[in-house]
Parts: sequence; C-alpha cells; structure tokens
Amino acid sequence: MSQHVIYAYVDGSDLIDVEADLINRLSAFLNSRSWVCSDVKLVNTKGDPDDPSLGPDDLPDWDLGINIAIPAPGMEPQRWYEDIEATAAFLAEVSAATGREFVVGIGDTATGIAEDVIFIDSSTPDLASLRRILGVE
Repeated sequence: MSQHVIYAYVDGSDLIDVEADLINRLSAFLNSRSWVCSDVKLVNTKGDPDDPSLGPDDLPDWDLGINIAIPAPGMEPQRWYEDIEATAAFLAEVSAATGREFVVGIGDTATGIAEDVIFIDSSTPDLASLRRILGVE
C-alpha cells in the first residue's frame, strides 16, 4: 500500500448543484486512459453536517475529485508523472467548462497530514511548480 496520495479535489463545499456533472466527467476521465499508477480512484466524501465546529452558515467539508496513490520515492514506475500531468490538464478543461477551481495536494496516509500545493483553474496548470514540489526530475 502506498503511503502518499496526490489528491485533486473541487475547491469548496457548495457542490450539490454540480455533483452529478462532475462525477460523470471524473468517471469518464478515469475510464478513458491506461494509468501508470495502479491505484487511482474517484472520491466523493461529504463531511458530517452535524459537526459542532460548523457555524450556522457553514457547509461541511466535501472532497470530490481524484486520488492517485504514488509509490515511495525511488520506487516509482517509469512515466508515473504522466498520470499527474494528464489529470492536471483534464482538470483545467473541467474548470473551464464548469467554472470550478480544483486544489491539488499531497497527503500522507500514515499520518493523515495533507498539504494543498497548487490550484488549477481554466488556465494552463503550473506543472513545473508541481514537478518541483513532488521532486520529479
């Protein structure tokens, strides 16, 4: 099992009006390619609406997007980063079509710590920065 995951989620929690469309788009993308990374999946996880930390007008967290498990450094398969590049390009297209921005980050499944690293909107994603952050040569 991989210890790290690249996540790419729709930014925000007000997703009820776009949930079905985004799930259809994400599912079609996931099924449209042969993935180098072996563990790629659709995520649609809604937080607890009764969370006591939420204010009266707050929405619970909602993770809707893609998780790509990545191998430990030095154990990556050849061309694994092509999965990340293809995902970023796809999300820029979805952002242009839907007006929704995406956040891409890296999470440690052992500790539960995650860090957002770039945002993707309808412009060209900053793949050079993402490569540097991920330590891709």
